[in-house]
Amino acid sequence: MAGIYIHVPFCETRCIYCDFYSTTRSELKSQYVRALCQELRLRKDYLKGEPVETVYLGGGTPSQLAEEDFRQIFETIESVYGLESTHEITLEANPDDLTKKYAAMLHSLPFNRISIGIQTFDDATLKLLNRRHDARQAVRAIAHCREAGFGNISIDLIYGLPGETDSRWEHDLQQAVSLDAEHISAYHLTYEKNTRIYQMLKARRIREVDEESSTRFFAMLTDKLGAAGYEHYEISNFCKPGMYSRHNTSYWKGIPYLGCGPSAHSFDIDTREWNIASLSRYIRSIETGQHTCETE
Repeated sequence: MAGIYIHVPFCETRCIYCDFYSTTRSELKSQYVRALCQELRLRKDYLKGEPVETVYLGGGTPSQLAEEDFRQIFETIESVYGLESTHEITLEANPDDLTKKYAAMLHSLPFNRISIGIQTFDDATLKLLNRRHDARQAVRAIAHCREAGFGNISIDLIYGLPGETDSRWEHDLQQAVSLDAEHISAYHLTYEKNTRIYQMLKARRIREVDEESSTRFFAMLTDKLGAAGYEHYEISNFCKPGMYSRHNTSYWKGIPYLGCGPSAHSFDIDTREWNIASLSRYIRSIETGQHTCETE
């Protein structure tokens, strides 16, 4: 078995903590989709004929794409790799993109799992992080996905954020549990170099939480989600019984996967390789029939 990861680099705005490759150059979406589909065709032999069990669209903000973009991508995957063995197809989405109409559109496509980047339910912190949604939009986004028919929803949380307190983190956990998501990923904030939040830390505009608080927040996380019936199946991941992320689990098990799009990584058991982290250079290389990457 194998997986396909697709990196969608577009963001309307950049969050101050994000270190993933992204761009706000939305005018290049059509060229990107064409290049992406061409890369999928160019690299058809990479998975050596292994059936594709999972497909994951990450970013960036994949929910910045339109229905016609998704249809073009899925038509290419189906024609080149087939989808008959694919059990899980995930889309990462921002809450403010998940309107009732957009969620219904997603459900008309092969997607059967939505991963929503909520991060926190504290509006002041969301504003600090330069997120485009507020807590009410996050709750509505899950409701819209439920109404559309999705039965496998994952939400992302971040803890150890600037000004984090026990009560604020407990509120985030209570809200997450009340939304009854099938899967919860909770990550401690990491101050990555070349991010705005790292610059703010170095300028002493914010303070990093201390180790004792971090340990306590993690204990609260495991206790609260465990009591709510979630299985702690990976350091940062929790799920209801049987609802683990098949795609992410395949990474940890060493299952091969093809990564397409700028900065996407691939693994074929023998080597790892990663695409160039530049949208314009990625498009140019694919348009000339080449695949520019580094390998180890």
